[in-house]
Amino acid sequence: MKRVTLLLIAFALCTAAYAQLTLEQCHQLARDNWPLIKQYGLIEQSSSYTLSNLKHSWLPQVNLSAQATYQNKVPSFPEQMQNMLVGGGLEMKGIAKDQYRVQADVSQRIFDGGKASSEQAIAQAQDAEQRAQTDVDLYNLNKRVDELFFGVLLMDERIKQTNLTLEMLNGNLEKLQSHVRNGIATTADESHLKAEILTLEQSRDNMEWARTSYRQMLEVMIGESLNGRQLIKPHDIEPSTTVVNRPELRLIDAKIGTLDAREKAINASVMPVVSLFGQAFYGYPGYNTFEAMLNRKWSLNALVGIRAQWSLSSLYDRKNNLSKLTTARQQAELQRDIFLLNNHLEVVRENNEISRLRQLIKSDATIVELRGNVRRAEESKLRNGIIDIHSLVEKITDENVAAQSQIIHNIELLKTIYELKNTVNQ
Repeated sequence: MKRVTLLLIAFALCTAAYAQLTLEQCHQLARDNWPLIKQYGLIEQSSSYTLSNLKHSWLPQVNLSAQATYQNKVPSFPEQMQNMLVGGGLEMKGIAKDQYRVQADVSQRIFDGGKASSEQAIAQAQDAEQRAQTDVDLYNLNKRVDELFFGVLLMDERIKQTNLTLEMLNGNLEKLQSHVRNGIATTADESHLKAEILTLEQSRDNMEWARTSYRQMLEVMIGESLNGRQLIKPHDIEPSTTVVNRPELRLIDAKIGTLDAREKAINASVMPVVSLFGQAFYGYPGYNTFEAMLNRKWSLNALVGIRAQWSLSSLYDRKNNLSKLTTARQQAELQRDIFLLNNHLEVVRENNEISRLRQLIKSDATIVELRGNVRRAEESKLRNGIIDIHSLVEKITDENVAAQSQIIHNIELLKTIYELKNTVNQ
């Protein structure tokens, strides 16, 4: 029995936890649901293929070929020498004009001056840059989620306050209708109060439509239904530091990393490439030309050696290419400075906005309290038979407007705090 009770309690806690949804959970759900998240896997696959291909450059390079040719002239002995050989009983046919070859060429690089390693470094740097760009794109989702999340919270609070005001008006309507029956008040007073109630109900209906719209768009963003789930209002705690930790800065670092890798590749391009090579072919004529003149049989031939290749043309553009990289680095650093400046301006603006809202919220409570006192005084007059419906409606409206302003300022404060958190990524 005790075990069943514990299981029921655990199930109830899990159900309650699922029914609640925080802003941070919405951020993560939106990130996981967004199609761009698949980009990470695609980047990894593409990078692995590129690096694998680059590693293959150190494997032996094998080329197979076959050819058949016919030429109008071939090497041969002078006619006098031919006559001497024939006189000596040796017939020298000479090289045939039709020639055949089936050949295999093998080359093994043993030194490339860092070309392969620099190309791998470029591939890895580009991979990091693409990941950083994806981080930036996904990070921008937070703002869109915040707009919808706080939109829902704002509508929830405003609808709740509107319902309280409607309860207040309906309560006063009952008192007024009693006075109408007793001949103290007129039906015009009753109609005026009913019209005010209907107007406020229309306003509430508009808020409910707006809340439904916000919730539906948030559902699309996070990929989950919000039916039966409550959005939890976050705390109004400002970030502990304004040190900027935005993914845009990491993207700039990644771009500079790619430029560094390209500089190494430029320096490596002017280095010689040394490789071992071998060549073997079966055909006619072979390397032994004299034997090929005596008989026209196919033979197996082979040679091995070492080769050094140095492309001096890469030296022509090296200086300009390095200068272009230097300019690109300067542009990246300028982008960093511009981003940090704009970011700092946003931090200053948001901090000032937070201070302004906190000051307004302090006075909001006092205003709501004072408006409530005035409204209660008017309600007291109504209870005592002093009828001034226009004045009562005005006082109730004033209190509702003050309460709505307090709600708006509270939600705006939370939203601005999270804008600040987003600005510095804290």
